[in-house]
Amino acid sequence: MGLAVEVNNAEEMCDLMCNNKLPKKKPPKNTKYLYDETQSPEGMVSVSQLQTYLSCKKKWEYNYVENLKPRVERSFLTIGKLCHKGMQIAMHMIWQGASWERALEFGRRAIDDEWKSFLYENPLLDEELPDFQQLNLDAKSVFTQAFKEFEPWKYEVLTVYKDGKPLPALELHFKVPCPPTKGLHGYIDAILRDKETGFLWCTDYKFRKALSPDEDEAFNVQNAVYSYACSKMGINITGTMTWQHVNTPASDPAILKDGKISRAKIKTTWEHYANFCEANGQDPQDYYLEMEEKLRDIEWCRPTLEYRNPETVERIWKECILPAARGVKSAHSKNAANYRSLYPWNCKMCQYQSLCQAELRDYDTDAIRMREYVKRTSRTEGDADESALTPAT
Repeated sequence: MGLAVEVNNAEEMCDLMCNNKLPKKKPPKNTKYLYDETQSPEGMVSVSQLQTYLSCKKKWEYNYVENLKPRVERSFLTIGKLCHKGMQIAMHMIWQGASWERALEFGRRAIDDEWKSFLYENPLLDEELPDFQQLNLDAKSVFTQAFKEFEPWKYEVLTVYKDGKPLPALELHFKVPCPPTKGLHGYIDAILRDKETGFLWCTDYKFRKALSPDEDEAFNVQNAVYSYACSKMGINITGTMTWQHVNTPASDPAILKDGKISRAKIKTTWEHYANFCEANGQDPQDYYLEMEEKLRDIEWCRPTLEYRNPETVERIWKECILPAARGVKSAHSKNAANYRSLYPWNCKMCQYQSLCQAELRDYDTDAIRMREYVKRTSRTEGDADESALTPAT
């Protein structure tokens, strides 16, 4: 309850203000467990590290003890990374009160900036430029469609406080206690409030070739950890939302010999199809009745909502995350041998498959390490900067 002050006239009000007698509004409390960017992450664990450890301890050893990374001829940029940057900047504009159209414009600019920055740091040959330019166009096409389908006008971005200053809960870097390590840190894409329902969603954007089924969310360790982090930060979320979108742009229909547009069902949207008709001198209305219905059921995005009660979040933390953290700490300190998880679904996509199989067959693994891998000299969240890599020896 604030202090009540009786004021009879403007003169008295002025006197009270000048002499600081009016009750002062308390500054907002800082949000707990936000990451101190002056800290080194050494000795901490990330969600991706614990997921790797839980999937296969030998894979974790290759990645986090030997610091091996598959050798690539040059760095590469993905549509997913570009679209993530677009979503981050666009939602920041929404937080600042911009219209969704203006936010979209800034998101597209952010994709251009990220693309140009990568090109500046990784010069390409002339013959490589056309494909790289197409990547930029495809990313902006995917992002534009995704942002409209996300319906950003339905949400408001949660405001958090750090050092007394308001910040949007976007790319929110947190660190929570995770004994016996120095803490677990990670990045939450967004925390958004649905304006209609008031529900608060810890949101993760995914741009994928194929959309994952809703049933997979129950096994999503990352979102379970994010839920735990939100509870420690004092943010009472309703649940998590994994918002997936296909990472390929809408396709162009074929032009027939008579100049008409093909009516075959392809992976595209009615909006894109109609624009293509107009660009090629055709009236979209001539195709509307057939094509709008035909293209309506193509799934481009899928919001998967998961409600985890506090007890479930706590159990996952105690029974999955903390044991994995103890295992990581023990493996680092004791330099213990790590077991392999030999399952087809686990091994077929593993980037260390050839090295693992060579060790099992007692082949010359030194040659494979030199030929197929490089060694990190430093690490950032999720992966290392390509400039910080040396040949594996």
